[in-house]
Amino acid sequence: MTEPSFTDAAGTTPPVVELPITLEAFQRLHADAYYDYAYACLGDAALAQELVSEAFLELADCWDRVLTYPQPAATAWAALRHLVEVERERLDRLEERIAFSVALRLEWEPWLDDLDAVTAGIDGLEVGMALGAAIKELPAAKYDVIVLRFVVGLKVAGTARAMGTDEATVKSLTTQARTKLEARLRSRRILRPSTDKEDQE
Repeated sequence: MTEPSFTDAAGTTPPVVELPITLEAFQRLHADAYYDYAYACLGDAALAQELVSEAFLELADCWDRVLTYPQPAATAWAALRHLVEVERERLDRLEERIAFSVALRLEWEPWLDDLDAVTAGIDGLEVGMALGAAIKELPAAKYDVIVLRFVVGLKVAGTARAMGTDEATVKSLTTQARTKLEARLRSRRILRPSTDKEDQE
């Protein structure tokens, strides 16, 4: 991504708080992906950094307990995405970002090409608005996978690591999400029929 990466408390508005050493290590591993996801959803760098910092501060209060859970990374992801979801519902900016990105054929060029996608004569902005609206309607995990893989640009392994799940789950969620999106866009005559393609790295 071309946006500024997540920076820790130094030099930013969030307060400096001493985190448990294991949480500091976890933060170094995941903070950039968390920030990129928040920025992709909200389009506001300062707000994205604020929410990521808030998520880690919340985790610090219960980190010892989180470490006893079967999937601590999934619990941490849930804390981050809850904060982002609250702001996303308030701001609702992702659809606009996707619409203009598709219109300019930026991040979504590989996506659209891989879908054998845009029907001739349909305006790129219309495609983007339809795609953004369809993504917003995806269930939480499928939404996260699409944003992380096709907006943030993470590979399967990076998406799995960020969400605290395994690569097989990410691939399955991607396939399910793409099927839903294709059906939605095709019903609106945005897409031509396309052959099934296996999700790759």
